[in-house]
Amino acid sequence: MQQTNNSSIRRRLLISLITTIVILWLISAYFVYLAAYHEVEEIYDATLAQESRILATLMVHEVEEDSEARENLQQLVQELGQEIIDSSASFKHFINEFMADESKKDYLTMVPRDRNFGHRYEAKLAFLIKGVNGRTYLRSNLPTSFNTFTEGYNNQIVDGKLWRMYGLKEPSGQFHVQIGELMSVRQETVSEIVFSSLWPISISLPMFGIFIWIVVGSGLKPLQSIADKVKHRDPSELDAISTQGVPSEVVPMVVSLNTLFHRVQRVLENERRFTADAAHELRTPLAALKTLAQAKSLADEGHGHQIFLDQVMRGVDRATHLLEQLLTLARMDSHSLDQSHVEEVNLHGETINILASLGSLALAKDIELVYEGVDHSLKIPGYTPGIQILLRNIVDNAIRYTPENGEVWVKLEEGGRDISLHVLDTGPGIPEEKQQGLYQRFRRGEGTTSQGSGLGLSIVKRIVDLHHATIDMENRTDRSGLRVTVSFPKHQL
Repeated sequence: MQQTNNSSIRRRLLISLITTIVILWLISAYFVYLAAYHEVEEIYDATLAQESRILATLMVHEVEEDSEARENLQQLVQELGQEIIDSSASFKHFINEFMADESKKDYLTMVPRDRNFGHRYEAKLAFLIKGVNGRTYLRSNLPTSFNTFTEGYNNQIVDGKLWRMYGLKEPSGQFHVQIGELMSVRQETVSEIVFSSLWPISISLPMFGIFIWIVVGSGLKPLQSIADKVKHRDPSELDAISTQGVPSEVVPMVVSLNTLFHRVQRVLENERRFTADAAHELRTPLAALKTLAQAKSLADEGHGHQIFLDQVMRGVDRATHLLEQLLTLARMDSHSLDQSHVEEVNLHGETINILASLGSLALAKDIELVYEGVDHSLKIPGYTPGIQILLRNIVDNAIRYTPENGEVWVKLEEGGRDISLHVLDTGPGIPEEKQQGLYQRFRRGEGTTSQGSGLGLSIVKRIVDLHHATIDMENRTDRSGLRVTVSFPKHQL
């Protein structure tokens, strides 16, 4: 049974190209991620630094105004005197509240976040402005606290979360600004950038696969065309395949095929030449040997050499028959039917002629040779010499393997799509397990005493295959004997 190779160039190219695209896509995604991460880091770090300077600038203005207000109020107290201040309870309370030590209180308090609509990233930003005296001037409305101040950029873990920090010292040295941002913000931004950049490629991968499948299929059409030419070419057609229009990559294969065809053609020509030479060289000495044996038999008639000469002539006849069978088989092996060999074969007429030629063989064994068939001609497409050889071998085998005083029936039947040839004998039959083996060369039925080479059924099987026919062999059920059926198709081969 022929093994089917599921591997194909198109499939391998598709898998290789898609795999390559995916690998390149992953490499690109990695470098896009690195580039995006670097740019996001730069932008967000710059934003942190800018925001810290803005906060510092605004807070410097607030601190200067507060200091100026304190100095003016203190000067006013000195000018008015303590007696005048004590004379007004409200004014005294205002002076005490304003001039009190507020280092433990925030200078400014941000509006609570839950009172106004904000952004979802607002909770991921935090800052702290703290004076060198320990006073907190301004803090974000988050519970996060930055206890450690480090100037410049740094990473800190606060409350179990990683923050990117930037610390700025105010030039006058009164306070420092510390602003932080959760690292998850940057990671989300990088992921969004990478996803937005690469999702079109991910969606287009199936389209790439379809496009590659179509393009590769189109590119492989020359190979398929050559494969179709070789597949549908008749075995006897060994002409070279034209390289015109064949891609340069495929030309070496075509040249190799043409070289193979040329070598096979030379082998077949040598075989045909050998067959013809063998037929000429072997027939002549065998015929001469038989003639000499016959002459000697006539000259020595009545003497003791007659039995020996009869054996010599039978040996020559068997050698001649073997030679004819071998030559026929050689011709069948090297021959294949094409339209130039196909002709209409009158199966009815050819059967009658073969039976007439084998009548003497049947008469010698007192075998009754019966023919049943239609009166009109039954024509099938085929090769006349091959059909004649097939008929002769099947009927000859039936006569040879049928005991004396037996019967051989030959019957033709016309069906809907085929014409069947049935040959029945009254011989010993053949065990079912050994029937298929008889189609092999030099295999004969066991227990037979008839002369033969064991090539007859091999030749028959070859002719049957050439004509796209079928052959069946079975033992008869009504009596002892064998039934051989050959079915020929009516349609054109």
